[in-house]
Amino acid sequence: MWSCALVTLSREDTEAAYARHHEVHQSRDWAKIADLFAPNGVYREPFFGEQRGPEAIRAFLVDSMDGLDDWTFPVRWTLIGEGRVVYEWVNRLPGTRRDGSYFEFRGISNLLYDDEGRLVLQDDTYDRIEAARVITEGRSRVVERLTGVLFPKGGNPLLNVARRLTGV
Repeated sequence: MWSCALVTLSREDTEAAYARHHEVHQSRDWAKIADLFAPNGVYREPFFGEQRGPEAIRAFLVDSMDGLDDWTFPVRWTLIGEGRVVYEWVNRLPGTRRDGSYFEFRGISNLLYDDEGRLVLQDDTYDRIEAARVITEGRSRVVERLTGVLFPKGGNPLLNVARRLTGV
């Protein structure tokens, strides 16, 4: 759908665009992330699907991140090229296991920028089964409240699948 060959953004300008993205992401002002997208920008996420355009992306991010104030998203590594950034992150839930390890799962984000440094694609990838297992294992009242908002008509498919797979 999107071709790297069409992007002429320099590596330096790509670094600057990613620095803005990273700064806004770390500020946890989810509505502002949508301002980084081009009018035709797409955000993809494996559980909730695809959002098109800044307003749809804004609504999705604000809704999906509500109640996750104690979660963090450390970046493990970043690769930057002309118009493209790929980075690995972890989605870290609050608290730790008895052994001190975190409730977390890894993911990869693939970012593609247009010639003006605006995101035309953010494609987040992670193992949905692992995410479900970790969320189930580390679930808290905040997570259960959030999933109740996401699935108000009863039953959270993510937690239901995780419970079946993990026995938790």
